[in-house]
Amino acid sequence: MPPASRLIRRFFCSLPVVMLTLCAGSYVYAESGPVAPSVERKPSAIANAQTGPSMTMDEAIRIGIRNHPLIERARQSLLIAKALTRLREGERYPWLDASVAGAAGAMRIVGSDGQILHDAGGHGFNPGGGLPHHNQNMVSGGLLLNQLITNFGYTAHRILAAEATEAAGEKEIQTHKAFVILNVQKAYLDCLLQHNLVSIAAETLKRRLVVRDQIEALYRRQLKSKLDLDLLLVEVSSAELSLIRARNEYQRAFASLLNAMGTDRTDRFELKPVAIVVTPPPPIEALVVLGLNDRPELLGNRDRISASRELLQAVKSQHFGSLSAVGSIGMTQYGTVHDDGIPPDGGAPFWGFGATMQLPLFTGFRIQSQAKEADHRKGETEEELNMLANDIVLQIVRASLTNTTNAEQIALEEERVALASSALQLAQERYRLGLSPIVEVVRATEMLFESESRLAEARYIYKTSESLIAYATGQDYKRY
Repeated sequence: MPPASRLIRRFFCSLPVVMLTLCAGSYVYAESGPVAPSVERKPSAIANAQTGPSMTMDEAIRIGIRNHPLIERARQSLLIAKALTRLREGERYPWLDASVAGAAGAMRIVGSDGQILHDAGGHGFNPGGGLPHHNQNMVSGGLLLNQLITNFGYTAHRILAAEATEAAGEKEIQTHKAFVILNVQKAYLDCLLQHNLVSIAAETLKRRLVVRDQIEALYRRQLKSKLDLDLLLVEVSSAELSLIRARNEYQRAFASLLNAMGTDRTDRFELKPVAIVVTPPPPIEALVVLGLNDRPELLGNRDRISASRELLQAVKSQHFGSLSAVGSIGMTQYGTVHDDGIPPDGGAPFWGFGATMQLPLFTGFRIQSQAKEADHRKGETEEELNMLANDIVLQIVRASLTNTTNAEQIALEEERVALASSALQLAQERYRLGLSPIVEVVRATEMLFESESRLAEARYIYKTSESLIAYATGQDYKRY
């Protein structure tokens, strides 16, 4: 047979096989179709969709502020500080006691000094020591009033220190509120990120299952090799494992969100997505000024410095002593009496007043040591303020740089996703035409999965950096 006739016969014999292969490849490609990026899906699109009521990030923050024990503990501390302030202010007011005391024999009824009453809480009338005097029975009762006239600033400075401590307690509540807000925002955004990664993993698994089913059908028709099918089975298993891990990470993230909200609830809600808009951050210098002026930690530390200064002045004022007054009025009922002018078994009214001036001359250096301690505590508080200010500046710089870096990364990752999607379409087309092995399709699918995941992470890290900037500059807690 001539060579030309043999060539024509071979061509027509192999033509049905070639056409069948092309048709099968086209079927695979048509089933898989062009690949589009799967990032930024809404939570309701995820395979293991949430059930229950929906919740926005603002609602989650308000629940956290209302329920978190850290804020409640700070509120209780503030109530303690307010009670101590009222206690200090009470030293300015008079102390009035009603007292009754009885004595027999050589014992006598005596009143307490005004300073003793004011400092120790008042003892009223007490039986005094035995006197070298005749025996008698007596019962005294009446009112005793004492008043601190002045201690030359000791009480006044302690009241001012208590008020400054109370103001610092209010700032402490704001500090914990800002911290809770930041934690809820980070946990909420992490939930949305993990939710999105679950969606990406589920979509990747779906793509690989479609290709696996078609390769398996072609393998049964002996149009594709067993190697192609085995590679796809391995990639499907890998995609299933990635989906399992993504779902576990989502469960962990949701548990962290509930913890950040300060609630012991275990039910689920549908988290509303958060808009992510890339905008250039303000200049770092402006952010630093905001942070140093508005951070509640700094404001609270400034109040503590004021409190330490007032305590130092209070200690120094002890050098000047104190002046107090006491007055009493009452009635004494006598039993057996030997004094002239008092009938047996009679009674006699009494009244009296006096004043006490106390001036410390030598206290064993106690006042001087207390002044040194108060001065050192004031210096310690001032250095804590400086350290905190430096930390806040560092937080602002880091948050701003992270924000800028991730804004640039988002643009790059979007390009990567577009390139990976095109590469996957090209790999599928080349595989359909028999110009490349299945490995290129597998590799392109993996690249698209990684690109979509990195883009989702970059977007949510960018949003988290915005929350960090708002926390570092002390702005978010003012809205709640």
